[in-house]
Amino acid sequence: MALTKYPHTATITYYGVGTNNTYGVWTPGTATTVRVLQCDIQPAGNSFIPGEGGAVLNYDWDIYSPLFPGSASIPVKSKLTFFSKDHILVQIFNHQTHVEMKCKD
Repeated sequence: MALTKYPHTATITYYGVGTNNTYGVWTPGTATTVRVLQCDIQPAGNSFIPGEGGAVLNYDWDIYSPLFPGSASIPVKSKLTFFSKDHILVQIFNHQTHVEMKCKD
């Protein structure tokens, strides 16, 4: 049996920035869906990383993927769907050759 480096898939969904028109009517941003066809999803237990301003960010899953189009514009708090469940993106790191994501149940 061959070992696959990125055996999983995930879907990321987020909304762009909304706007108010001249009458103050709110228009929500456009929904964007990104399908990550190659990723490695590993449970992280109840882990922590430092956030901005000394905040402590709690996460449950480590996700690694090759770089994919649009990865640099994905905001935190996006919805990740994998293993038939929805999760929330806590942090995303775009490295030179891959993307590292941390998410919470």
